[in-house]
Amino acid sequence: MAQIFIDLLSNLTNCLFCFPGSPQLKVNNRSFKLLRLLGEGGFSYVYLVQETSTSQLYALKKIRCPFGQESVSLALKEAEAYALFSPHPHIIHAVDHAVTSANDKSDPGSKTVYILLPYYRRGNLQDAINANLVNHTKFPERRLMVLFLGVAKALKAMHQYRVKGAPGGAQSRQNAKNVRAQAEEADKDAARKARTRRKVNVDAGDDEDGDIEQEPLMNGEVTRSQEGVAEGEIRAYAHRDVKPGNIMISDSGTSPILMDLGSLAPSPQHITSRAQALQTQDLAAEHSTLPYRAPELFDTKTGAVIDTATDIWSFGCTLFACLVGKSPFEMRSEETGGSLSICVLGGDWRFPDEESAANGGGRKKKKKKGGDRKGKGKGKGKEGEEVEEDDDDDDGGISEEVREVVRRCLRVESTERPDVDEVIGMIERVVEELPPDDGDGGGEVEG
Repeated sequence: MAQIFIDLLSNLTNCLFCFPGSPQLKVNNRSFKLLRLLGEGGFSYVYLVQETSTSQLYALKKIRCPFGQESVSLALKEAEAYALFSPHPHIIHAVDHAVTSANDKSDPGSKTVYILLPYYRRGNLQDAINANLVNHTKFPERRLMVLFLGVAKALKAMHQYRVKGAPGGAQSRQNAKNVRAQAEEADKDAARKARTRRKVNVDAGDDEDGDIEQEPLMNGEVTRSQEGVAEGEIRAYAHRDVKPGNIMISDSGTSPILMDLGSLAPSPQHITSRAQALQTQDLAAEHSTLPYRAPELFDTKTGAVIDTATDIWSFGCTLFACLVGKSPFEMRSEETGGSLSICVLGGDWRFPDEESAANGGGRKKKKKKGGDRKGKGKGKGKEGEEVEEDDDDDDGGISEEVREVVRRCLRVESTERPDVDEVIGMIERVVEELPPDDGDGGGEVEG
């Protein structure tokens, strides 16, 4: 409660000026009216704002950076990544950003970071999933796969990024480096102010502050990780937090926008010590959402290589959630009453009409004797074994082609998962083979 009060007070004093009944703020000489809080977490808050000169709506992310707890460099890592991959039709871009002093006398080194982002009125895939659950509806399958084709193309831009290459070339890389330089300068300024405060305290006989060095907190550099990589060579990155809540739906309803690149990490990462393995697990626990996290991030072993396959796993979990309503391992742990992490590490999941992966995986449940046998046929189970399957609606209408995309992505061994090019190829074939959705005219996904 105290923290909420402090942030409320900060809103009124930091970069804000109030007109009667409408709080407003300025970001780099652009004036915005705060409409409502969209979300919050940790040190960050996201507001729906309206630019006063154009009435355009935006999402404004505010990140508090108390000195020694949250560095400006880490807070602006997200904006740095947006600049690097801009412009891309399926990756969100930062419209603007700013760093201000927090005007906190008790913490003169504290800063506040503002990142201005586009606002999408349809929300994200998680909003659409929730609406489906409430309304007992589902995504049109073909349109959903078209949407996921866009997500895969966004991941391709990250997994196969070439230094000074597409999508934005040398200019985007320079823009990203400029963001990094601004962040580093802000952290230096914070340290200078903290040193000045400490000197005053020492002169007054009060030296309770101790060390004032800013914790670097640089988990996963962006542009700095390109040092030593020649122009045109690949410097791969993994998103590390692909999930329905991080995929926005365009206002047209036809295009996905991948967002929240604060978890972005250079790839591959070679784990050479137990300490590094534990640090990787800790960072994953902080930045990679549990039900969508790859098994190698739950139990990272010395000698392992953590690469872009983590995103392929999360991609499969996200597709499953859109088809069924929740992550496969979230669903399975609720069914069994077991630990979600144990389900992930054991690859224990299933589609609603199938046996669990631990019991053979991919086998459709047999109907009880005496039931309606209409539509019964033969299918292939484990090791090519024929099993009975039903062609009715017990499977929720999920086509076998779409199921296979999920199965390929959710291989426990990361080396057995397809790379992003293979995923794109699979989805393109599925889109070709699937019949048009009812009323399909190129159509939209409702959010």
